[in-house]
Amino acid sequence: MSTSPELDEVIGFLRGHAPFDRLTPEQLDRAARRIEILYRRKGEILLSIGQANTALAVIRRGAVEVHDGSGRLINRLAEGESYGLPSLLTGKPVRNRVSLIEDGLIYLLPVAEFNALRAANPAFEQHFVSTLEERMRAAAEAGGGNALMATPVSRLGSRTPVMVGPEASIREAAQLMSQKGVSSILIGDSEHMLGIVTDRDLRNRVLAAGLDPAEPVTRIMSTDPTHLDADRPVFEAFLVMANRGIHHLPLTREGKPVGMITTRDLVSLQTQHPLYLVRQVAKQESVEGLQEVTGRMPRMFALMLANGARPEDVMRMLTALTDAVTRQLLRIAEDTLGPPPMPYAWLAFGSQARNEQGPHTDQDNGLLLAHTPDEAGADYFENLAKFVCAGLDACGYVFCNGEVMAQNPRWRQPLDVWQGYFRSWMHEPDPKALLHASIFFDQRCVHGDRRLFDALQDTLFDASPRHGIFLAVLARHALTHEVPLGLFRRFVVEHRGEHRDTLDMKKAGSLPLNDLLRVRALAAGLREPGSLARIEGLRRLGKMVDSDAAELAAAFRLLSRLKLEHQAAQLAAGEKTDNRINPSQLTRTDRDALRDAFLVIRQAQAGLSNAFGVQ
Repeated sequence: MSTSPELDEVIGFLRGHAPFDRLTPEQLDRAARRIEILYRRKGEILLSIGQANTALAVIRRGAVEVHDGSGRLINRLAEGESYGLPSLLTGKPVRNRVSLIEDGLIYLLPVAEFNALRAANPAFEQHFVSTLEERMRAAAEAGGGNALMATPVSRLGSRTPVMVGPEASIREAAQLMSQKGVSSILIGDSEHMLGIVTDRDLRNRVLAAGLDPAEPVTRIMSTDPTHLDADRPVFEAFLVMANRGIHHLPLTREGKPVGMITTRDLVSLQTQHPLYLVRQVAKQESVEGLQEVTGRMPRMFALMLANGARPEDVMRMLTALTDAVTRQLLRIAEDTLGPPPMPYAWLAFGSQARNEQGPHTDQDNGLLLAHTPDEAGADYFENLAKFVCAGLDACGYVFCNGEVMAQNPRWRQPLDVWQGYFRSWMHEPDPKALLHASIFFDQRCVHGDRRLFDALQDTLFDASPRHGIFLAVLARHALTHEVPLGLFRRFVVEHRGEHRDTLDMKKAGSLPLNDLLRVRALAAGLREPGSLARIEGLRRLGKMVDSDAAELAAAFRLLSRLKLEHQAAQLAAGEKTDNRINPSQLTRTDRDALRDAFLVIRQAQAGLSNAFGVQ
């Protein structure tokens, strides 16, 4: 077959670069003849997010950058390298933007020819599989945004496989699929998997072919379906499904079918990641859009726990989502109402301030203004606060029963009024002041003018160590929380009613711990509101010995973990979450650890009693 100088140049270039160097001369010649040559200028977009990818792109000259949807640089590629591989292998729309950073010449091999070469040449095929695997493994090991890729695929909540015996008809199999709401069915029994039938098989092998639905289902099944051990990581599921071009993957243990995962499950995984959700929040322009994003929070919460995330990280990510929603609501409000007439700061109190939120929480917030507003200014901030509080409520952060919200005029005040509040609470620590202390002294600026917040903190934390009487009253109040351990270390549980045999983990553990840490932090002038940050701060200042700090941190983590796991189980069961656990339903190890945690808190309370001379 004749060649031209241009074709010789293409063949020569490809022959010098993997994996084309693994092709036979005939395969290389055929590939070169089908290549389209593309010349583009610096700055031009070669692939856009969402478009279909129809060709393997090999950079002949120049360089490209790959950016994700948020503009983050993913990769830089140069001569001899390929881009757009994931979309080409999976058949999915392009997920990253590819643009030239210098004038470039690109070779485009049509996808049909690319797939023909993959099928005909195992070495050529293996190169692309290895390349994709390397990228995905790196992503899985990178942690942060991609840590869930290392999650065992069985933890994705894969559904129990729907199965039917080989004697069933096609109609019976289809009826069972419809009844169960699934798009595939396994043929066999719990011990042996003979084949799989998907909704596509029903369309192509039955309806399109005019096959009688009374025929045995075995006539249309794909025999010996590809499967994956249920304990393998998620990225392997991606690879298997991409390489085999399948959308349903049975999961097995010791060869027995135990689950089913679909491409939709895997795509859904990416959209449940906390960082993805936070980024999505920033793109929403309406309360309805924010509701849609926060509706995915329970799934994110379950995935993080299933992935072995530390309880403090789970709570921090849940709080980060709340913060993001709050900021976006404020931006929407400002776009609607116009620029604010003065600097302000949106404050979070309580668990949000401590970065310790669970999957279900109410609002505790306030508005700090630079100075007393005029009538128009007061209207502006009233409208802004009402919009944000209502938006948070619509997104699942329900209104505070105690009205501790910025929409309450009392908690929408200028700096001097807020400073006056805290001074009066410290000078006159009556029962109401104690109640306020448990909420307002855990504070954090979520949005707005940081200098205003710093000025408020200066007033509070510079003064608090000098208010001995106030601290003593707070300490005495912290000691009123009784740790639920009786004689012989037995748990003191509810004895009657709907909560019989349960412990309120918030009342029994979190509340006493938060209160005693708050007192000690105020006495030390520590501004960090988080429990672990306070423990570390006290240890660093020499206000708490290392062993006590380690024990309190361990107690905090245990209480948080048990509470979060309990709430995750409730969400999985479709129940409303609460803080009540039944100790008898814990493992022996967790029961013993919980007793130890309560003892640690009791000892810390004794230390607080001695330090402040109160009982």
